[in-house]
Amino acid sequence: MGSAIVKKSFNMIDAICNRTYIYNICWEDPAVDHQILKITPDDVIFRICSAGDIVLDYAIEGPSKIVVCDMNQHQLWLFELKICMLRDPKLTYEEWWGIWGSSDVSIALDVWKRMRHTMSAGGRQWWDGRIERVFRQGFVTTGSTGFFSKFLIPFIMYSVGFDFKEWAEKGFSHEYMQANHVIIERAAWYMRRLFPTFIAPFAGVPPNQIGPEFYTVEFYETILREIFMDPDFGSTNYFYRFYLDRGYKDQSCCPRTLQEEHFDALRKNASCFEWHHASVQATMERVKPHSFTKLVLLDHMDWMPNGMVHDEWIALQRATVPGAKILWRSAFTQMGDKTFFNNLDVNDLSPQWYSKDRVKMYPGTFLSYMPRDTFPFIDPEPSACQRASFARKVITTAKMILHPLTAGRVSAHGDKMSSFYASQAKGYDAVRENMLVARPDMISAFGPIRQGHTWLDIGGGTGRNVHFLRAQLDSFKTIIVLDICPELLEIGKESARQSFTLEQCKKIHWVCLDVNDPNVREELAKIAGNNINRGFDTITFSYSLSMIPEWEKALYSAKSLMSNQGRVLVADFDTYTESGNSFKDFMIRTWYKQDGVRIDAKSRDTILNTVFAGDNYTNTCMRMQKKLAGVQIPHYVTCCKKGTITTPDGFRRPSVPDLTKYAAASAIEEEKKEAA
Repeated sequence: MGSAIVKKSFNMIDAICNRTYIYNICWEDPAVDHQILKITPDDVIFRICSAGDIVLDYAIEGPSKIVVCDMNQHQLWLFELKICMLRDPKLTYEEWWGIWGSSDVSIALDVWKRMRHTMSAGGRQWWDGRIERVFRQGFVTTGSTGFFSKFLIPFIMYSVGFDFKEWAEKGFSHEYMQANHVIIERAAWYMRRLFPTFIAPFAGVPPNQIGPEFYTVEFYETILREIFMDPDFGSTNYFYRFYLDRGYKDQSCCPRTLQEEHFDALRKNASCFEWHHASVQATMERVKPHSFTKLVLLDHMDWMPNGMVHDEWIALQRATVPGAKILWRSAFTQMGDKTFFNNLDVNDLSPQWYSKDRVKMYPGTFLSYMPRDTFPFIDPEPSACQRASFARKVITTAKMILHPLTAGRVSAHGDKMSSFYASQAKGYDAVRENMLVARPDMISAFGPIRQGHTWLDIGGGTGRNVHFLRAQLDSFKTIIVLDICPELLEIGKESARQSFTLEQCKKIHWVCLDVNDPNVREELAKIAGNNINRGFDTITFSYSLSMIPEWEKALYSAKSLMSNQGRVLVADFDTYTESGNSFKDFMIRTWYKQDGVRIDAKSRDTILNTVFAGDNYTNTCMRMQKKLAGVQIPHYVTCCKKGTITTPDGFRRPSVPDLTKYAAASAIEEEKKEAA
């Protein structure tokens, strides 16, 4: 039932986009954008187009260039109409206001006849059959948001007893709304029932963005109170007055793009635009590398899966200068459900700016600077040596399933692992490719890879994770694959020889050692050729933590091995429920226990709230379920990283000074003094 509703909602949005534009005005506050971005004449800006009025607002500041894209061709034709009108040398301010402020059809037709030849062929053909109807019926009622405003807003206002004209006659009095606060409560009740299932597609909101809060009356009541109880609503909130007033009445409450004082700057800078009918990623791949200094991504990443977000940011990094400002919004206040965002030092601006945002559409406002160090590039395909024949897969799977019946009794953990994996080693990677499905999401959170990067893969076995990053192995100084099963390490070593260059193989060390060994720090420092205090930039547990008997001790050991910009990533099997106490949790726990795999909710809690607790760490957890042989299997990925800051020039540094270095330096100085 739920999937059917999701599909219908997406189908409705697609149907709208195939017919017309969704937005006749943008649903973000440009005043907030200006305060955050601080646009200068040297800036090259990228933004998703939407209705295009906010990038026109940006153009008033005179940036060097503005590039926009949109997947909805009709949004771009609306934007193109505005740009071509501004580029008309005969356009006057009175005509500009008459078209977009008053929706005067006669003025719109006069200007259209004068400049229609400057439109693209597709845009000209589309507007030829519509421009008279659009401005005769009123521009405010066009697009799917205009359709909503034309029919549903009057219905809701009538139903809740809201007389907008009376409020307007009283000068949008704050006291009036206080005295009639019951109107807001009633409107919230209607919005709760209409928005998630009916209004959302017309507003371009896909099901992915509709969280549980959208099904509560309190959510809508809070937003409506902040909008309509604002004492400055009548003088500044032209977004909602546009729909309630059926257009802009005068310049006292309208966008900067319609104010006469900015008209000359708008026309002067109308030549700075370039637009693409493409996705963000495709646009980034088309433009010249290192083009953009500021980017505004709106909220489109909310509905994208993590892999798509990751690929898009790879393209974004290619197209931007190091340290570029990137602003985006979200229907959510946290970004932890997508592991890629762990590669960024994300500044949550929501507490500072949401109260000042006049639209109140997006609870989440985020800013990041583009780091210089490259994002992990994930190659999902196994190397040729990691593939296996169908027969080999069947044999390996049978050995895995029958192991509890065929294995002898051993007590040592290392012997147990060898007993379990030795007979499966040759087909291990091929069989587990579809079982250990959270590994790519874990690697997605790997962190920007700097020159001389160091990586410790605990329980890395055959080194499958190394092959995910085969394109960037030259950037690493040291990779240590740590495991207590020599049979798997041998397979991994041979796979590396077949897949990587000799120089790359020299960087990879295959170490048979227990992470809980009391001398692990010293042993790994010798192997890596590092100062004992250097640590590792990335430490991973890929479906290995659940097989380590003293797993909490292993986490603390990993914590002690982190560099000053280090992070610990864990991907593993999860429980179905948050608490792990359901019958399904009991069943999966019992099934995996026979292979020595421990599944419980305590693992997540211990990682996030005990071992890596405190202000010095930023922790996230992504939970998901993927089908295996028709059964949904739960997985999780946690990322616990030391605090870092990306500076406006793209360099990354620890947010907290590493005092151990100062302590070591002081100890050396003391020794020198004593020796003297």
